[in-house]
Amino acid sequence: MGIAVARLLMESGGERREINVAGSVVVGRSQTAGVYLDDKTLSREHTKFYIENGKLFVRDLESKNGTYLNGALIKNTQPLKHGDRVKVGVAMFTVLGDDAARPAVTAPLASAPAPRPSAPAGVTATAPVAPARPRTVLAGPSGFTVFLYRIILVAVIVVVTVMSKGFFQMLLRGK
Repeated sequence: MGIAVARLLMESGGERREINVAGSVVVGRSQTAGVYLDDKTLSREHTKFYIENGKLFVRDLESKNGTYLNGALIKNTQPLKHGDRVKVGVAMFTVLGDDAARPAVTAPLASAPAPRPSAPAGVTATAPVAPARPRTVLAGPSGFTVFLYRIILVAVIVVVTVMSKGFFQMLLRGK
């Protein structure tokens, strides 16, 4: 007999939350990922946690920076057990066992999470999705500033050319 829902404790940037895996959950920086993390070191779809035949597995989705299981870089699918730690970018996922086997947490939470309404019987909770954050738009210099810089650059080139004319004439004459 295996598990139907696995629990992971995610710690990232002072935030801690429990993630329930029923089926599969993809972790990445794409806002459509099951677990969205605003982390530039992650691939859009970086890592996948999934349950198969009642067992929990982790798989790196050919990410650029890799997925680490208990400190070792993984190259393929790996089975997980209670207490295993999976590092994905700056986030750390710890596999939790049943309630009796939960590790004692001594560090205080950054903030108490808001209570969630309980799901109706027969409905499996999935990983919460972080709300979409507006992307910062980086603005470059204005068109006028670019024009002004170009005028200054041309003026510097003209002045250097005129001033160096006598120097080059002297070199050519050999004096």
